[in-house]
Amino acid sequence: MDAKTLRGKTDLTYLDEGKIVDVNTKVILVDGENSGEVFNVPFKGYMGSTFKILGASEYFNLQYLNTILDFYKDVFRGNKIGAAIPHLNKNLFKSLIIGLPPIKEQEHIVEEIKRFSPVLDEYDRLEQQATKLDTEIYDKLKKSILQYAIQGKLVEQDETDEPASVLLERIRAEKKAQLGKKYVESYIYKGDDNCYYEKVGKNEPVLIEDLPFDIPDTWMWARLKDIVHNNGQKTPTSDFLYIDIGSIDNKRQKLSAVENIITADKAPSRARKIIKFGDILYSTVRPYLHNMCIVDKNFSCEPIASTGFAVLSCEKGIYNQFLFYYMLSPIFDLYANSTENAKGVAYPAINDDRLYKALIPIPPQAEQERICLKIKEILNCIEKI
Repeated sequence: MDAKTLRGKTDLTYLDEGKIVDVNTKVILVDGENSGEVFNVPFKGYMGSTFKILGASEYFNLQYLNTILDFYKDVFRGNKIGAAIPHLNKNLFKSLIIGLPPIKEQEHIVEEIKRFSPVLDEYDRLEQQATKLDTEIYDKLKKSILQYAIQGKLVEQDETDEPASVLLERIRAEKKAQLGKKYVESYIYKGDDNCYYEKVGKNEPVLIEDLPFDIPDTWMWARLKDIVHNNGQKTPTSDFLYIDIGSIDNKRQKLSAVENIITADKAPSRARKIIKFGDILYSTVRPYLHNMCIVDKNFSCEPIASTGFAVLSCEKGIYNQFLFYYMLSPIFDLYANSTENAKGVAYPAINDDRLYKALIPIPPQAEQERICLKIKEILNCIEKI
């Protein structure tokens, strides 16, 4: 019998020698992290070497003694001796001052404890549930708020807002002016049948059947590639600030305050992604998808990102905070984590092509800002609770 066996966590091991202890013998653990833990032996067997038999005079009810030792268990654990293998502090154990009621009162105390045990167990269960809820409630509420916001249900629509369709037309015109003949026009529109179609170049429009949810009439759908651009890559030739997955606090989605500067003589020869103020950094590697942030500060030297990030610069009229919140939402997580969107085995990542094909709901520009202000207001209130 070792501690795990007596806790019911391992199968029985059969031996043919050792110190025999009988049923209902009290034993105390004297070695290991849980020194001071007391057990009531449930079957006759050989006692493990980490135990000592716990006896008491006839004036002590053993179950009452067990209650007292249980009360002191944190004291025993916090005052163990020994380095490699911690042991029960026997001097502390023997010097405990214990209140000794008459034997009949000890028995009565034990009976009352038994009577209240179910109530105490239920209280403990509810307390654990409450503690778990306290630790999870912020994340759950945040997900719910984001889900509500990205579907156009968090703030009211304003009929005077410029429709998102006009905004997206303007973005396409600007891209065409920049890229010239390299530009292939691609857009999504709503047909007379209230269904959405996608037109790419000279191809015939294709019905989109995998839209994740309905959106307000003033909103439009767009592919991620049509509302962002990247700044390209470069091979470092001088000192630079290297931002990798570990540079981001994935609980708060903020860049760490520590600047990981790499000097020119130690700069790797391979290319890194160029970052600009206001860009969204999105980790494409699972399970680190929430290692993401908006670059919201200036640095002492040029920042360059790991190739494990997608660096997203929003086109004019696309509010980076709104896109950031959408990519943080459960709907986008579901898309990014789907098996068909991943590549790699040890560290699966969302495929770049699939990432940029992600469908993004686009509100009017003014509504994007109203949504983000409302999200921040609600999250600030939750954090203060």
